[in-house]
Amino acid sequence: MKNVSIVLFLVLLIIFSSTTNENHVPSLEKYWSSLDSSGFSLYLGATIKKSKVFTKHINADLETDEVLSGYKVDAADDPAIWINKKNTEKSLVLGTNKKGGVHVYDMQGKELQYVKAGHINNIDLRDNFNYKGKDVTLVAGSNCTLNSIALFYIDKEKNQLADTILNIKSGVSLVYGICMYKSQITNKFYVFINGEKGEVEQWEINSVNGEIEAKLIRNFVVSSRPEGMVADDKNGILFIGVEEEGVLKVNAEPENEFKTLWVKGSNPNNKSFISSDIEGLGYFRSNDKTYLVVSSQGNFSFAIFEIGSLDKYITSFTIKDGIIDGVEETDGLDIYDGYINEEFPNGMLVVHDGYNFMGDSLLRQNFKYIRLEKVKAFIN
Repeated sequence: MKNVSIVLFLVLLIIFSSTTNENHVPSLEKYWSSLDSSGFSLYLGATIKKSKVFTKHINADLETDEVLSGYKVDAADDPAIWINKKNTEKSLVLGTNKKGGVHVYDMQGKELQYVKAGHINNIDLRDNFNYKGKDVTLVAGSNCTLNSIALFYIDKEKNQLADTILNIKSGVSLVYGICMYKSQITNKFYVFINGEKGEVEQWEINSVNGEIEAKLIRNFVVSSRPEGMVADDKNGILFIGVEEEGVLKVNAEPENEFKTLWVKGSNPNNKSFISSDIEGLGYFRSNDKTYLVVSSQGNFSFAIFEIGSLDKYITSFTIKDGIIDGVEETDGLDIYDGYINEEFPNGMLVVHDGYNFMGDSLLRQNFKYIRLEKVKAFIN
């Protein structure tokens, strides 16, 4: 029996060594080496090289089913986490498909629904909206097909995403990023949407006699193309990722004038761990401090900032191959800070994966789930 245990230990050691060997070539690098010397190949090779400067890494814990798309099509984009307060085990993750709609996944990553709604780019949600006398979760998505804000809702009794209930025509040139905001001062619901020319609109969303009413109450223009946005309801702050310039902080209350205030250290430059194309934004709190997580698409990394009167860059990490493949070229992300289930007792980070592999086979894109305590370990 003792000899059997020794043999088993050696076998496990060999397996572990083979998966952690520094000479192991990640699936994406094998894929890159198979490409011809096109402009895309040169870009991908340079981005892989940039990603190698990082020393802090984590692995994904679960992954979703693939999105519905053609092979090698950039389709998945932005996730939103909905927590079922009555039974957190039945919480949902919404994932956009910018070629056709919204995927709905359970906490194991299994697809439960696919709502065809047009080319939905970004998505966000807020609880406790009254719609036709029912307490629902209001969901907003940027609909590139109609250049609109698409509104949906989660039926909490059925644990399902309803079809589109309204499309609000936007005045921006081409809708990109979207996020929601619920004022802690007035309890009003708002949707922020931005466009490729830097335009940002703020819409107030109300339910009147069972019907949705939307009113444009503020607009402003940032210096260049934005996309990812997230609003901190507690502190009344809107964060806007301006892709090639950094992250802006804006007062989310509509009566406030737009002012240019950058999160310190978020500007992509040669001395920064932020590379070009800032995308997904999300935040969490720890020890009464707020931390912003930013995906840097130009080097496949995620930067953490402490947000306060004096913002500061903390560190960056990447999501490497493990039992589940790593994460590259993230468009969107979302964070929930709290108990969900035994798999995610302290919350979760959900990220879009631009290169989804099974072994060395490139599959259609999907989303990865990560235990939030892995991220929090970098700030402690």
